[in-house]
Order: sequence, then C-alpha cells, then structure tokens
Amino acid sequence: MTYIDTRTRANAAESGVPHAPEEVIAEWHALAETVCRELRHAGLPAYVAHPGAPAGRRAGACVSVDTVDGPAGGVHVDWNPGDSLTDAALGFMEPGRSQLLEPVIEHHVRVGSLMDGTIRSVLTLAGFRTRDAVELDDLSSGTHVAGRQPRQWYLEYILTEGVLGLIAALRSYRPSGDDPAEPAGAGAEGTARIAGRGIRIVQDGRHRLTDDDRRELDRVLRRLAGAMHSQDMAHKGFWKADRSLLELPDELCLPARQPPAAAGSPVTPARVLTAAYLALLGSIESAGEDTVDDDDAVEITEASTGTLLRRLDKAPDEDRQELIRLFRQAARDETDPDLKPFATGFPEAIGLADEDE
Repeated sequence: MTYIDTRTRANAAESGVPHAPEEVIAEWHALAETVCRELRHAGLPAYVAHPGAPAGRRAGACVSVDTVDGPAGGVHVDWNPGDSLTDAALGFMEPGRSQLLEPVIEHHVRVGSLMDGTIRSVLTLAGFRTRDAVELDDLSSGTHVAGRQPRQWYLEYILTEGVLGLIAALRSYRPSGDDPAEPAGAGAEGTARIAGRGIRIVQDGRHRLTDDDRRELDRVLRRLAGAMHSQDMAHKGFWKADRSLLELPDELCLPARQPPAAAGSPVTPARVLTAAYLALLGSIESAGEDTVDDDDAVEITEASTGTLLRRLDKAPDEDRQELIRLFRQAARDETDPDLKPFATGFPEAIGLADEDE
C-alpha cells in the first residue's frame, strides 16, 4: 500500500515539511492499530482514523497517524467527547458569540484533559512510550505514542512470583518417601541455606532502591504472597496450605545485615528479583543429592520456569527481550564461580533466547 503518492511527497519536500518514508509510515499505522486495540481492551471506545476515510466526528479515542518526517510524526490519540457536550461547547464558539469564560467550554476542556491523562496512563501501563503531543508541536493536542517499551511492572510481577514460589518450595521440601510427621533430616540445613541466599539478595537489593520503588516492591511481595497462599488453600484446603507464604514478605523486607554502598549502577526491583531468582534456581540445580534429590530438583525448577514461560507466552516481544537482558546482566554480576555457568546459559537453556542471538 502506498500512503503518500510521489507528487504529494515532492510538494511537501519543497515546502519544507517532508513526509516520512513509506516503510516508516506503515510501521506507524501498525502501531496505531495496536494502540487502538489496547484502549478497547481497557474498556475505552477507540477507533483508527484511516487515511482517505470519510471525515466524521465520533465519540471516544481517535487514533491517527501524522505522516510528517519529524518529532511530531507518528501516532496521535485525541479524545472526542460525546456529541451533546461538543455541540454545547461549539455553540459558544460561533462567530460573534465567543464566550471563553462560559462554564460549558471550561467543562469541555477539563473533560478532554482528564481523558488525555487517562489515555496516557493506560498506554504507559501497557508498555507504550507516550508524551503530551503539545511538547512536540505547539499546535498539537492529545497524546503522542512513539512505540513500545518493556513493562517493568509485569516483569517484576512474574519474577516476584518465581522468587516466592522457589523459597516456599525449598522450605516445604522433603525428599520423596520421607514421612512428613518425622523431623526433617540433614538436607533441611542445605535447603535453608539456599533459600537464605535468595532472601539476602532481595533484602540487600531492596535497600538500594528508591523509596518509591521499595514501597512498590513491598506491595507486590505482599499482594502476590497472599494470592499464592489463597491458591494453595484452594488446592490443599485451609489446614494444609503453606501459611509461611504470608510471613515471607515481612522477612524479605527486613533491613539488610550490611547495607550495601550506594555507589554503582542504578538498581531496579526487576534487577534485584532477577538476581535472586537465578541464584535460587542455580543453587537448587547444583545442590547435592543429600540436599535436594535430582528428580525433585528438576521438578521444582521446571515448575517455576514453566510458569515464567507461560506468563511470557502472550507478552509483547519487548517484555521478553528485556527479561533476557536482565538475566544476562545477573549472570555478569554473579560472583559464585559454581553458579556463573548456569546463570550464563539460563535463557538459552529454557528456550527464552536463540543461541545465535
């Protein structure tokens, strides 16, 4: 499909406002469709204003493409209020009847501002890069969308689920055939040591976060621990469910034994959780038979990585690539020579990354 014909392109170039290349415009239109679907997914009425389609005013989020080759080019989203409010406001803007102080006009402006903010919040949460369009062009309105970015909150969610699940599995672990009524054997010391390392990584990293990130991580830990305990009750019943899950967030949020220095690269919740997750998985896999039986180790790690991969199955590619980056960063940061090979090859081992990537 050709979006801009040759003559129109030449005229635009002569006037100093050239159009973007056809392949770029095609990408913008694909992005516009994705943006529209995401807004509808959130329950907002939205439609794409296709080039050449009859002009018309429809209520809801109008997603369009500005083909100009410059910062303001790309996908724009404008909110159109309902006909009744729009007509009422326009009635006071007729020639000779301009009443800028009219409350109806003020209401129209405020509704538009509120909905623009809502649209930006929804799209940002969904992983889009957004900004107020007026920042790029004084004559523009609404929201400018410049593409997708990883959803850090989603990665934090699935990594938190993994860390909590692995620690709970270690603490409740008994070799196959052991009588639950009997005291735990010597292997309990080894599993406690593995779980303890994961906990310390979270504790140390948590105190290198900003206050806002720390509060958000605490909230996610408690919310997911509660949800996982409820799920455990649904499977095992009230009395057999692992209540230690409810206490684990408080333990993870304890002060670090030796608060780390603030120097170094910035730390994010996702980076802290990735380090803990890989350390737990690697330690379980390398544990001796007297700590975790080989078959049990495979079952624990495959259950955890299987859940993680299912969470990523329908996620945008940006999320997947960011998680691979986090795993590789954690592998570079790993100081234990016994765990470093596992951490280095982990993304490829679970099919998360191509070997030639």
